[in-house]
Parts: sequence; C-alpha cells; structure tokens
Amino acid sequence: MQRVAQKDRGLCEKEGLFLGIYALHPLTEKKIPVWVANFVLSTYGGGAVMAVPAHDQRDYEFAKKYNLDMIEVISDDKSDLKKEAYTDEGVLVNSGEFNGLKNIEAKKRIVSFFEKRKLGKIEINYKLRDWGISRQRYWGAPLPFVHCKNCGLVAQKVENLPITLPDDIEISGEGNPLQSHKWRECICPKCGALAQKECDTMDTFVQSSWYFLRYCSKNLKNKPFDKEDVDYWMSVDQYVGGIEHAILHLLYARFFTKALRDLGYIDIDEPFSNLLTQGMVLKDGAKMSKSKGNTVDPDEIVKKYGADTARLFILFAAPPQKELEWNDSAVEGAFKFIKRFIDRASNITCDTIVKIDHKSLSQDEKKARKKVYEAAKKSHDIYKNRSFAFNTLIAASMEALNALGAQKNPQIWSEGYSILLNILEPVIPHICWELSEKYFHFENFKKIEILNEVFEEESITLAITINGKRRDEIEVSKEASKEEILSFAKKKCDKWLEGKSVIKEILVPNKLVNLVVK
Repeated sequence: MQRVAQKDRGLCEKEGLFLGIYALHPLTEKKIPVWVANFVLSTYGGGAVMAVPAHDQRDYEFAKKYNLDMIEVISDDKSDLKKEAYTDEGVLVNSGEFNGLKNIEAKKRIVSFFEKRKLGKIEINYKLRDWGISRQRYWGAPLPFVHCKNCGLVAQKVENLPITLPDDIEISGEGNPLQSHKWRECICPKCGALAQKECDTMDTFVQSSWYFLRYCSKNLKNKPFDKEDVDYWMSVDQYVGGIEHAILHLLYARFFTKALRDLGYIDIDEPFSNLLTQGMVLKDGAKMSKSKGNTVDPDEIVKKYGADTARLFILFAAPPQKELEWNDSAVEGAFKFIKRFIDRASNITCDTIVKIDHKSLSQDEKKARKKVYEAAKKSHDIYKNRSFAFNTLIAASMEALNALGAQKNPQIWSEGYSILLNILEPVIPHICWELSEKYFHFENFKKIEILNEVFEEESITLAITINGKRRDEIEVSKEASKEEILSFAKKKCDKWLEGKSVIKEILVPNKLVNLVVK
C-alpha cells in the first residue's frame, strides 16, 4: 500500500485508489494489491509500507471501506475483528512455520529468517531532530557568542566564561530586556573591535538536565562538578515528577548524562535509579488550573485544619501514581481521624514500652496487636519496595487504632500507640512528634522490629460449601482433626442439611469443607 501524508492522518476520512499492480509477499509470495492512500507520513517507511488491516486501526478502517481482505496473524481471546483491529499481544496464526509463537518471540524469529535469506535486516530508526535551545528572555543561561561586524558570529573565549546576567534588569513585558541593556556591549574576542553579546538565553531544560551533578560538588569553585564526587553520590535514588517530566525532563537528563559520559566527564550511565510518576489533582473531574478557576488554596486548609490534615488527606485520597479527586468533605474526615487519634492518647497509662508475652494474651488482645503490626509491616514494605502506597498504610493504621480502642490492657495500648506514632510520623509529623515527646519521650522513634509471633495463627477459617455453593464459614483450631472439623461444619449448616443425606464429605486443608447432599 502506498500511503500519502496528511496532517490529521488518524482522524481524516480514509481515501484511496487501487493502482492495478501487485507486490509479492516476501514470505508467502502471494500477490498483494498496491493502493495509494491518504493517511500516513510520507517519510515513514519511505512512503511505501505493508498494511496490516487486522492489527492497525487506520488500516482496518481503510480495508473495511474498500472491502479488502483482513488476514488475522495475531490471535487472542480478546480479539474480535468484527468490531476493530486487534493491537495487543497474542499468538501467531496464519503465519506458516511461525504459528503458535508469541508475537514478541516471533519478531526475533522472523528477523532471523529474513537475514538468513538476505531478504532484509533489522535496523534501529531514531526520531531525533535538531533541538532549538535559544529563548528570547532574560532568565536563563546566556549563549556564549558575540556578534561582530568584522568577524560575524564568534564564540567567547574560555577565560571569559561563565557569562553572567546583569542584576539591574528592568522587565517591561515587551521583548527580551537584554536587547536594550548596556550588558550587551562587549569586545570581540577575535579582532578586539566593539561587538555585542548574544542576548538569547538557553532553554531551561539545558540547565535542569544536569543540575543534580552540581549537587555532588557544591563547594567546587573551578568547575561545575568533580568526577570522583559524581561517582560517589550518583545515581539519584528516587525521581518524583509529573507525567510531563517523565516525557521531557527525564529524556533530556538521560541525554545529557550519557553525552557527558561519552565525553569522559563522568562514568555513570543513568542519572536516576527509580522513577515515580505522580497523578494529577482534579477538582470536580477537571485538572486544577488557574485559568479554570478551580484551584484550592492550601493556606486556607492549613489555617482551618492544620498542615497535618492537608497531608493526611492528600496521601490517603489516592495512591501517588493515580489521579486525586479533591473532596472538601474528605478533608473534614481526615481532620476527624487526627482528632480521634489525639483523644485516644489519653488511654496511655505508662510511658515505657515493655516486652509483651504474646502467648498470655486473650484472643481479642492478640487480634488488636496483630492489626498494629500489620500496619507496621506495610510501613516496612513501603520503604523497602519504594511503593509509596501511603494510602494503604493510613488505612491499616485506622484499622489498628479501632482495634486498640476496644482494649484495656495498658501494655497493648502503649506498645500499639507508640508504633502508630512511629509509622504515621512521615504522614502527620507535627502531631506525632508532639505526642511522642509528651507520652514516650521519643522512645518510640526506634526501628520497629516485626515480630513473627504476632502473625502466628492459632486457628484457621474454613469456608463451608454444600454441593459447591458457599453457605457459611467456621473458625477452628489448627490442631483440630478432620472428624472434629466435619462435625462442626455440619452443625453450623444444619438448616441446609435438614431432610437431606450427606453422601460425600470433602475437606480441603486450610481452605474449605464441601458437603455433597441429595
């Protein structure tokens, strides 16, 4: 198929004309009709590419319009060519010797097939274009060039670097303020005649693409950074930014890092070890924007509820990778939880945390203690795995506080509350710090040891199904015999067994009891 470029090729009406000629398929040697069409870049594939109507939506729409053959070559349970092209992963079909291969693996095998028969070869195409880095504004790194009437455009001498901006600039809002400033006047470094400095400054991405290297050698005077310092401190452990940063700044920062590596200034390959792309904050379903007038003033929230309430709401409302819908009533809910958390501190009767004999506790006390340590474990997992799922940590802490609320054992209260202060300290730091000082003299701010004994279950919960349908569940001792479990299950479900005969009893250890009746 011959395709011709059009601006909105994905949205335009698909038009085409059969040229009356055919090309031979390089694998099957079947005839393929050649069409001219209007919906792709002429520069892609040389302007002539193979159409795949079953697996490209634009080709699919074109083939439907002109009643062309659609041969499915990647299949999956989700594919339905009656509705649309299938563009996900799958297994090859109608592909001869490659049938049954997953499409990712098939790509390698097909490339190898082409190369062995000298029909083609793999080639990596880059879509890099020249980057216009100049900006007509004051704030930015000056371009180190001079305009001379005799010599033309001349690069500044190294000893004249860096070029610094003037401090007494006046911003009028019209054009580049450097154009009319005396700073512009200079001497040509080549011929010594009067000349003018280049007034364009560089795109801010030029500076922000390597500033992290400067942090490694902040006191260095004679150069921006030291190679040994960079090798010691880099790479950055965690990069946090919006999706626009992941696309642009991250790309540029990696480009600069690799360029500096290739030039021998540094040895590292990657500037950042981990990336977290945070979600947008929405208000009434729309992205917050000054132009839309739907922004929320954090100063008002802090003034009314305190900074910790704002932090708790934001971290609890959604995982950091997801969109956050701002909700004023939920802010009120966060404030109420903090107030309850503070009020319950009055239950603390001892300011030292003693070692607890877990085996001597009641079942309710064990369950409450387990809830606390489940929250502590989530805290450990967040920092170990860099998941930043503070919403699940806060939810677990709320459950733990509720479980503690029914307990009167002062040791359980002191230990549990001190652990909650510890794990919530990054979320609501001001309150946790103050309560820790008041009740525990900061003793709780130690690394929490996760106790395995807390998670050891003395009983198990089994589902009860009758003829495969779930009816109830039972909690039994881990040491209970099969006969005891079956007897207990029958008693629990006697209303479903009344007037019926149990013909088969099935016990799946640690999972369920199934009774077959007639």
